[in-house]
Amino acid sequence: MTQADWENRILTAVDETSDELLELAGLLIRTPSENPLGDCTEIADVIAGHLRGADIDAELFDAGQGRVSVVAHRGEKAEGQRHLVFAGHHDVVPVGDVSRWSFPPFAGDVVDGWLRGRGASDMKAGLAGLIHVFILLERLGVPLAGRLSLASVPDEETGGRLGADWLLDQGVLDGADGGIIAEPAERDHPTIGQKGSNWFRLTIQGRPGHGSLQPVHGTSANLLGAKAIIALQRLWDMTPDAPEEVRQLIADSKHFAVQREGYAPEVAEVFEHVTINVGTVHGGTSTNVVADTCVIEFDTRVPIGLSRAEVLARVEEILAEEGIEGEIEPLGFTSEPNWTVPTDPVVETLVSALRELSDPEAQGVLQWASSDARTFRRHGIPVLQYGPADLQTIHSFDERALAADVVLAAKVYALSAIRFLGLTD
Repeated sequence: MTQADWENRILTAVDETSDELLELAGLLIRTPSENPLGDCTEIADVIAGHLRGADIDAELFDAGQGRVSVVAHRGEKAEGQRHLVFAGHHDVVPVGDVSRWSFPPFAGDVVDGWLRGRGASDMKAGLAGLIHVFILLERLGVPLAGRLSLASVPDEETGGRLGADWLLDQGVLDGADGGIIAEPAERDHPTIGQKGSNWFRLTIQGRPGHGSLQPVHGTSANLLGAKAIIALQRLWDMTPDAPEEVRQLIADSKHFAVQREGYAPEVAEVFEHVTINVGTVHGGTSTNVVADTCVIEFDTRVPIGLSRAEVLARVEEILAEEGIEGEIEPLGFTSEPNWTVPTDPVVETLVSALRELSDPEAQGVLQWASSDARTFRRHGIPVLQYGPADLQTIHSFDERALAADVVLAAKVYALSAIRFLGLTD
């Protein structure tokens, strides 16, 4: 059989087994794996059991605290061959107030063409697609050259270190030449780069006193905190110097955010600015006591062309300009801006497949959020992200994804694997 024959055969198989694919996605959705608290023992067992039921050897890697990864391999990488990784996370954000969902949060069913439930978009439907294609490649006996690995990990949603970070540090995926992460993306625009993530906690000390004597007695940490919040908005004014190789990508991403995702024009500017979100503010001990301590947690995102160190240095500079003393500690998600160039083989392969299957104008773009892609790139593995999603429902109530897009994504994964790895003679 020629490569074209194998490609047609795998695409037909995805269509013929679409019910099986959607059933798997529903099973994953119905298996709770909320993070926090983040215990993914049960869903790791479900995934491993599904793979083993298809006669595929699946190995569990337990990093502790219920953070369990599932890994499977197919083939070996010989000289001149490639190693591709199918990757995804199986933890999801909490469902929140159940009364505000119009259907059960763990429904895992398909109604009116929509796959419904927490994780449908982020990212159990995409993960199911990767698993299903991995199984189909084995079931059909597709003679892939090189090595194909599947890695399903926990601990992504809270930026923990016991998922992709821990697994890659163990060397389990060493030698990989490319990766496809099934994170949610717009139907025809995989994400190939992201801003850096720079969360930090600012603790300001005041001098307590009787509330009836403010502002002439005591120093309110809360007032200093409010002053710091306003002053740090100046981080937006920092000017990045992006490398030449990504400037067109930034321009395309700005255009895409407005033209295709429907955001207001000003949203496009986040690709070239430091954004700053005041996440939590905690200060004082009582209404009638001058606050002795104020603790503020910030989420800043770093554009390509700046570094976390530069942003933190500017934070200290601004606080000094305002006469505010405080302790700064990093927390949560931390990463530098990272990307895979549009000409990388793994990007060109998937985008080419997507252009054939969906939109001739499909192309990679940047995202303003963070994901496990940063970890793969830090380990020298070029990756891109593509998965089915209704972007407006990610991390929200009534999360869902179009069933048709779940099938499309699986087809894209299948073609990408065959074309990236090639076939043996």
